[in-house]
Order: sequence, then C-alpha cells, then structure tokens
Amino acid sequence: MRTEPVTMNDFADAVRNDLQENLEGIFPGITVSVQQVDKIQGGSYLGLRIDREDGLASPVLNLEQPFEDMKTVRPYERVVSDITRQAEAILRDMPQITLKDVNEYDRLKEGLIMQVIPVKGNEERLADMPHRQMEDMAVVYRVMMNAPQHSGEMSFLVTNSIMQGYGITPEQLYADASFNMSQNIQYSIRPLFNVLADMNPVFAADPMPEPDNTLFVCTNEMGVYGAGAVAHPEFMEEACKKMQGNFFVLPSSIHEVLLLKDDGHTDYHALQDMVTAINATEVQPKDRLTDNVYHVDAVERVFETAKHFNERQMEKDMSRGSVLKDLAAGRQKAQEHAPRQRSVPERGGAVL
Repeated sequence: MRTEPVTMNDFADAVRNDLQENLEGIFPGITVSVQQVDKIQGGSYLGLRIDREDGLASPVLNLEQPFEDMKTVRPYERVVSDITRQAEAILRDMPQITLKDVNEYDRLKEGLIMQVIPVKGNEERLADMPHRQMEDMAVVYRVMMNAPQHSGEMSFLVTNSIMQGYGITPEQLYADASFNMSQNIQYSIRPLFNVLADMNPVFAADPMPEPDNTLFVCTNEMGVYGAGAVAHPEFMEEACKKMQGNFFVLPSSIHEVLLLKDDGHTDYHALQDMVTAINATEVQPKDRLTDNVYHVDAVERVFETAKHFNERQMEKDMSRGSVLKDLAAGRQKAQEHAPRQRSVPERGGAVL
C-alpha cells in the first residue's frame, strides 16, 4: 500500500507521476510538470502544469487545497482521482493555441479585456507587462479563453514578449481591449438593488421602500476582472450620466467596483475606513484592488483619489476666498480715494 506523502513537495511529485500516467492514454503527447506559480496579486502556490505537444496554452492546477484535503478528509487515491477528473474536463474544454495561432491576433483579441490591479506589490511583474497607470492602480491586458463557468477560468496576461510576438503596440492593445469591452465582453453599470434582485428573486419580492439608486455596481458580463471597466474610455461619460453628477468609486475587488453618488456631504474618510476594513476581513488577497476610495468630477471629467479631489476643492475654496477678499479690499480702497461729489439740493434751493 502506498505511503501518503508528508510534505507538499513530496505530494506534488507523487501526483505528477500519477496524473501523467492517467492522462497520457487519453491525451497523447501530454507532459505534466511541477511548477511554482507567482500570482500577480500574491497568493503564490505550487501547482501542476499540463503541456500538450501541439499547444502553447498550458493550464496549471493548484495543489494547495488537494494537499489539505489529503491531510484531513480524503485519502491520497481519492484526491488523485478528483485531480484527474478536473484535468480531463479542462483539457477537453480548453481551446488550443498553436504556434500558428500566435500570429492570428485578430482571433485572440476577441477575448481581450483590461484588468486593474494595485501598483504596490506588483512592481516587478508590471516591469514585464504593457500597462497604464491610473492613480495607484495599473491597467493591464488579459486574454479570456473561455467563459469562466466552464471548468474554471482560462486566461493569460499579455506580457511584453507576447505583445512583441504579436507585433503590436501598447496603444493598439488599449484600443482593441476598449473595442472588445464595448462589443464582446461588455461591462455594465446597474443599481445595486437590481443586481441583488437578479441574484435572489426573494429579495425583489420583499416589500421594501423604492430604492433611491444612489449605489451602483460596475462589472462585466462574466463577473471576473470587471473592475477594469473604470479604464474604458467611455466609462466616465456613461457613469456621469447614470449617477447624474459627481460620484465616488469604491473598489470592491478586482472583479467589480461600487459607485456612490456624491451628495456633497459624504466624508470620504469614512468610506475609506469601510473599504479598508472589508478588504482586511472579507476579500481574499488575490482579489483585492486597493484601500483607496476614488472620485469622479462630473464637471471637469477627472478620475482621481477622493483625497486628491478633497485637496483640489480646498484649494479652490481658498482661492475663491482670496479673490473675494482682494475684491473687497480693492473696493474699499477705491471708495477711500474717490473724489467727493457735491450734493445737489431739491429744485428751488441753492447750491452750497
């Protein structure tokens, strides 16, 4: 009887050997290898990479949870059986990208979207990827290869080497991702009440006061990496119309953001404290965006942190106060130096 591996490295080696044997009869030319995966959002893990001899797209299976399952609830043989079924489903559903297809950028760009990630903590990875900076977030480019509902999400980030292999520029990537997010993988800005009602019909049927629609959800139709919509060139225009003026952007996760109408009385510090607390307790590190709250000025069409917006408003108020003070002082000075006018008496009187 096989002795169950004790360490993660031993577990990975054992599963690699068994998975290779289980798959090569179904998918000829398959190669399974152990790989350390460094995620762009942290949460690195040890996984199994599966390569097909005719393809460039290689799924990687995370071994962290299976290892925990083996130690607590399932014997090794059950765990390997589960991993094998998962790998078979992914390999059957996964579209193949061959060396020929790499040059067929027009086909692959139909899955191209923009994703926003925090700059802090991702500096090294960003050096190897085309990106744009948006306050303390970076806009990167991801190619979605399937709908996430089917055997998990399959996608890849566009690196500098991939971009150069396609023979395209960062400007073209941005333009193509923008077009695709308007046509194929569309984003939406909807009242939170409507989103919750779609998720749970009981919520919609509950006798509640009519929602005031001050809070909106912005994401894409897939529900993954939807926060990237804020980088779309038409986002600001569309959102300003829906929100009917200034609004705050609360980074719920890399998958969606919340839009809150700015009524002129909201303290952004309270919003930032709320976002920070939720990130620390409710959002997994790999899905976190930032702790900052952002603001959109509907008049000047400026996307900035709420802190920067507040500072700009204070500068404007100080400047306005200074101008008014100068005008008042100038008027008083003019009055003091103005020549006195002789009074004119009523008709019949004498001029003094």
